[in-house]
Amino acid sequence: IPQLPVAVITSHHHKQLPLYTKTAHLRAAAFLLMTSSVFVFSDRNPTGLLLSFFVFYSIYSLGGGLAGVAFTDIVAKTIPPNKRGSFFGMRMFLGGSLGAVGGLVVKKIMDAYHFPTNFGIIFSIASVLILVALFSFCYIKEPAPVLTKEKKSWRENFRKGMRIFKEDQKFRQLFWVRVFVGSFVLGYPFYVIFAREVLDISPGMVGVFLTFEMSGYVLSNLLWGYLSNNVSNRVVLLLSSFCSVVPPLILLSNILTPLPILLFCFIFFFLGSTSAGLGLGATNYLLHLAPEEDRPLYIGFLHTLVGPTIFLSVVGGLILQLTSFTVLYLLVLLISVLGIISS
Repeated sequence: IPQLPVAVITSHHHKQLPLYTKTAHLRAAAFLLMTSSVFVFSDRNPTGLLLSFFVFYSIYSLGGGLAGVAFTDIVAKTIPPNKRGSFFGMRMFLGGSLGAVGGLVVKKIMDAYHFPTNFGIIFSIASVLILVALFSFCYIKEPAPVLTKEKKSWRENFRKGMRIFKEDQKFRQLFWVRVFVGSFVLGYPFYVIFAREVLDISPGMVGVFLTFEMSGYVLSNLLWGYLSNNVSNRVVLLLSSFCSVVPPLILLSNILTPLPILLFCFIFFFLGSTSAGLGLGATNYLLHLAPEEDRPLYIGFLHTLVGPTIFLSVVGGLILQLTSFTVLYLLVLLISVLGIISS
């Protein structure tokens, strides 16, 4: 949410790393305080623990929004265009793989210790990893910009952003791709509910679904990275949009006639693939599209404009309550087809 005002305020800055460094300190402090609250409040004061978690995790997340423009602009400056696919692809591949291993570690800790010790240990490990991640990026040597940027008022930059959206057809088209393909989250949480209520799966199958989703996320990144480097980011977005059509098609087919559970598992494989491809393709396409002098404005404007799509899951829940799985996933399918057309 904060990316547009941040972009407007900092677009004239000579370098973006100082902003990232300040937000890194803010986020590190918030996560450490969140971890400490587990031990301070323990199970003696659950209300205090819950409130402190929400406050500190909100600060940590908002810090990520504040740093988003700076991070993306620095990546654009330091990673050559023909290597950005590899950069984001390997980042997601290795991060996703380690996330899968982390899931096994979390399971062992949760089984071995009681609350709140188990969460305290998990948060402490996460704190160390996050501190390393945040502060290692602070040591990047950010190149000086080729062009000197003129300082403008908030109103001037906002108007310029609106003008970019109106006049830059490719930027506007990328916005619609992000909206339509990103709308797969409309039905995202309810595939598992369908499997539980309609297919009557065992609770343990949820872990299998997660494995399929992580596999789709991790393995597809190898393809997305290669295509981004050697073919085009447009192709990455197009193939991601085709991936987004598969999950609602499989679920709707299950409504018509029961399918093997293994086929249902591939819903989650393609959800992971869609998420990975959209993230990598849209980011790299935007960096290729945006002129250097206006790059922070392009980044902040796009991310803020598409931000409300994160609430589509709430809308999906309301639709499901008022209608049925058939209506919800026909709508998801329709929007996914619009994603293919816009891509």
